[in-house]
Amino acid sequence: MIIRIIVSLVLFLSVCSGLARAGQTELKIALGNFRPLFSGPGESALFKDLIEGVYAYIPSKTISYRYMLSNARLVVELNENTVDGAANIFSPGEIKGCISQPVFRYSDVAITRKDRGLKINSVADLKDVSVVTYQRARTLLGKEFNAVVSGNEFYQEVPQPKEQARLLATGMVDVSIGDKYIFLHSLKTWSKGHYDVNEFVIHPIFPDVYTYMGFNRQELCDEFDLALALFKASGRYEEIFTEHLFALGYRH
Repeated sequence: MIIRIIVSLVLFLSVCSGLARAGQTELKIALGNFRPLFSGPGESALFKDLIEGVYAYIPSKTISYRYMLSNARLVVELNENTVDGAANIFSPGEIKGCISQPVFRYSDVAITRKDRGLKINSVADLKDVSVVTYQRARTLLGKEFNAVVSGNEFYQEVPQPKEQARLLATGMVDVSIGDKYIFLHSLKTWSKGHYDVNEFVIHPIFPDVYTYMGFNRQELCDEFDLALALFKASGRYEEIFTEHLFALGYRH
């Protein structure tokens, strides 16, 4: 059944691309600029590579990017129709248009120094250790996390990922909590290679969270979702996540 659906999707997109090949349509896509999930013009980035992987299955479209300073600005530009689509939309309620199926995966994890030998197998294990994380984490990481850290006098939230990397690397805290790609990138850029990312252990104690592509026309959502299904079925979707983790030097 799944194979039949995939074959149907391939045929559908092949017909569409054949009809439109003579006159490709350019889409303006708004992106954030925070690394390593997004990046500047001409640079590879995790979420940008996912977008381009999907559009490899939609040859009738070409993409030009508009780089924004904040996620709020992405939403404004999309709602004002100055762009056709925007990456990293958190909720359909944010925009006037439509959203895709889940595409951008955030992997919030607990990270420790390997030489400490800490066992962090669940949120409950954070009760008696010092923790640094990002702002608003107590709201965003759920009720269990909030309950555990509310009584922890060694809990703190900081505005910059590089500060989390510094505090953990220098042994000033036991655990850093945040997206694993952002932490590893922050560690490399802050320490300028002084710390090996493999000196740290990633503990996946939180469920993954996904965000979406947003578009101002339903047909753009529909074709993106069809192509996304093919992209995932090919295995390339997961490969990109693994490649970016390896590019950051992490080998576990």
